[in-house]
Amino acid sequence: MKFLFQGWETDRIPASTYPTKLGYELRMAKRLGFYCLEYMYRDLGIDIWRNRVLPVFIGQGANNLCAVDPHPFAECHSIDQVEAFHFPGPNDFDTVAMMRELTSHYEFSIVAGGIAEGWVPGIFYLYLQMCGQENGFVFLKEQPAVAKAMIRRITDYWVQYTQKVLDAGHELIDIFAESSDFGTQQGLMISLEDFREFFKPALRRIYNAVKDYGVKVMQHSCGAIEPLIPEFIELGADILNPIQTTAAGMDIRTLYRKYHKDIIFFGGIDTQQLLSRGSEEEIREEVRRLKNLFSDNYILAPSHEFGEDVPLSNAMAVYDENLK
Repeated sequence: MKFLFQGWETDRIPASTYPTKLGYELRMAKRLGFYCLEYMYRDLGIDIWRNRVLPVFIGQGANNLCAVDPHPFAECHSIDQVEAFHFPGPNDFDTVAMMRELTSHYEFSIVAGGIAEGWVPGIFYLYLQMCGQENGFVFLKEQPAVAKAMIRRITDYWVQYTQKVLDAGHELIDIFAESSDFGTQQGLMISLEDFREFFKPALRRIYNAVKDYGVKVMQHSCGAIEPLIPEFIELGADILNPIQTTAAGMDIRTLYRKYHKDIIFFGGIDTQQLLSRGSEEEIREEVRRLKNLFSDNYILAPSHEFGEDVPLSNAMAVYDENLK
C-alpha cells in the first residue's frame, strides 16, 4: 500500500478497516487467533494503519474546546467576542508518543488526523460543536461576518495543530484526514453557496498545509455529498471517504464514471444494510463487483465503521474475498 501513492502498481486493491473502533478490530483479531492487530492486518491484507496515538496535550487548562462551556460560541455576537476565545497553540502538544507509534508501523500506509483527548477533526464539525448546531446554521445567515471570524479562528487552530503533527511525522504519515460531515441521508446540510462562501476557503487552507509536507489529503464526509465532490477535487483532495452508497445520489457506479480519474474513492461497502443484515455471499459478491469496477484509485473499506450490528464473519468476508 505504501506504493499506491508513489506511482507503483499494486497486486490487488488496497484495503482498510477505517474508521472502525479498536475494540471491534481486536475482536476480529481474536476470532482469527491473533492477539495483535498487526498480525491480523497482514493475514487479511489490510494495508492502512489508522494512527490512534495522538499528540499529548501538555498545555494549561483543557484541550477540549467545549470542556467548560458545551457551546462556547453560542452567545458570541461580535468579532471581538470571537477573538477573545483562547485556543491551544502548537506548543501545547507533545508528539513523542505519537512518533513512537508511527515508527513502529512504518510498513503500513498511515492515516492521521484527530486532536488529543479524542476530538474529532474537521472545520465544519468544530464550528457546529462550538456554536451549537442550530445556532451554527442561524449564524451563517444572521451574522455572517461573526460566523466567518469563528471559522477563521477554528481554522487557525486546526492548521497549527496539523503543522505540529506533520513537522514531526510527515515522513511516516501518508494520509491526513479532514473530517467534516456536510451531508445528510438526503442532501447537503448547508447550501452549495454557503459551502463556497464559508467553508471552502477554510478547507483550502487545511489542504494546502497538508500538501506542503507532501502528504495526501483525505476528505471525510458522510451522506449525500455528490454536489461537493467537484469542490473537493478543485481544492486538491486526493481521497474521498467514506462513500455512503445508501445516501441520495451516492451510487458508486455513477460516481466512478464521473470522478474516478480525479480522486481516490475510499470505502463504499455499505454498513447500514449489507454488512449488518446481508449474507456472507452477498458481501463477497459486492466486493467482486467493486473489484471489477475499479482498476485503480480505490481503497476497499466499509462505508462507516464496523458497528456492533455487523457480524465479525461479515466484516472478515470483505478482506478474504479481496485476497482472491
